[in-house]
Amino acid sequence: MYIDLHNHLYGCLPPETLFRIGKNNPNPRWHLYLESYEKAYGIKIRPSTFFDDYSDIKEFSKLYHFKEKAPFLHFQAKFNLIIALVKFDEREITEVSHDVVFSNSLEDISYAEYRLMFGKEEPKESFYTKLMASLEGLKKGEESAKKAGKPIQAKLVMSLHRDLNFERHYDWMKNWMEKESLIRDGLVGIDFCHIEEGYPPKHKQSFFHSINKDNKAEPKTALSILYHVGESFRDKTPFSAVRWIIESAENGAHRLGHALALGIDSDYFLGEERTELVSEAKDQIEYELMYYDEITTYGPFYAKEELELKRKEIKTKPDTEILTIPFDETQSQYLHTFQNYAMSKIAKTNVVIECCPSSNLYIGMLESHIDHPITRFLQNDVKITIGSDDPGLFGTTMEEEYQHAHTAGVSEKDLELIRSVSLDYRSTKLSGRDLD
Repeated sequence: MYIDLHNHLYGCLPPETLFRIGKNNPNPRWHLYLESYEKAYGIKIRPSTFFDDYSDIKEFSKLYHFKEKAPFLHFQAKFNLIIALVKFDEREITEVSHDVVFSNSLEDISYAEYRLMFGKEEPKESFYTKLMASLEGLKKGEESAKKAGKPIQAKLVMSLHRDLNFERHYDWMKNWMEKESLIRDGLVGIDFCHIEEGYPPKHKQSFFHSINKDNKAEPKTALSILYHVGESFRDKTPFSAVRWIIESAENGAHRLGHALALGIDSDYFLGEERTELVSEAKDQIEYELMYYDEITTYGPFYAKEELELKRKEIKTKPDTEILTIPFDETQSQYLHTFQNYAMSKIAKTNVVIECCPSSNLYIGMLESHIDHPITRFLQNDVKITIGSDDPGLFGTTMEEEYQHAHTAGVSEKDLELIRSVSLDYRSTKLSGRDLD
């Protein structure tokens, strides 16, 4: 049996289901898809003949599936097809929630946490009715699975927007949890996903602290904090990306989505020119100087005098100025050291890394599954779980994700250990709601 702690509900839809939903939708929201797809792939989609052009499910699957190594914006362009074709009304949300849970039960998943995101400006009433619709669907899915002799526990995690209304939406949900047993029992965490570039974790520090304070004060309605970080980081150096992962953990996140930057082979970046804001460079230098003595116990690193000189050079530069930084063999050595330091810090916490092999291969643009840092995480005692992310979009299953992890170098013994401990990494356990 499998435990899937990282997947997105609508990203679980297989191509056949999405095509049927879209064809039955009288008003697809094409504007959410067409421009992003053309920008990413250089192909114009014709809405007027779409369902005829892609009536062959094999052709539709090619359009829908994301199985190429490309940046996050390409992935988002593919995901936007889901957003465009679905109605996303209460009836559909209930049906999708039921169908995904039941389908997962048939794939030997015994516990899953599904992530769902509403609009930034979603009205309070609509937010509530859609939330209830999903929770009702998850419960019905559990009932159908039980009747089929394939029991599954299905829980909901609400993904909030990094830039707007996340505090308001959290407050709404906490209040509803006090009044509605369905929400209290089914909603187990909050998540931050989508584009991470431009949203430093330091800006969520006070929010995360307040959530964990609420969790201690009201454990019956405690919510986990799940945070996508270190997955896509073209806006900064890999050093800063690793620091973001450390900061996310120290801010109080319980599970971190992907965190590739933490353990990916530092030689992966050789020959690149990275750019980042002066503000990020300043933060990174201050961090490296603050923890210099500890960092340098893990291997070769910049001379302290070099860091102090860098700090002096950029001190007067405007925070919004963009720096260009070449990445050479020396930088690779130093990054390897910084990663080892960071993994040591993460290993000493209760934070869990969610590894999603297919997603990481494609969005992380790895050469092969062997390049996934999952084995390095294990060697450094970092706690991990394996998730499917968007199995419908990636055309994968949990069984296949475990096979990919094995290809990456994880032994059968370690795979079984990951499978057996993953239930202990569920949201209700990490947030303090479940004490067992």
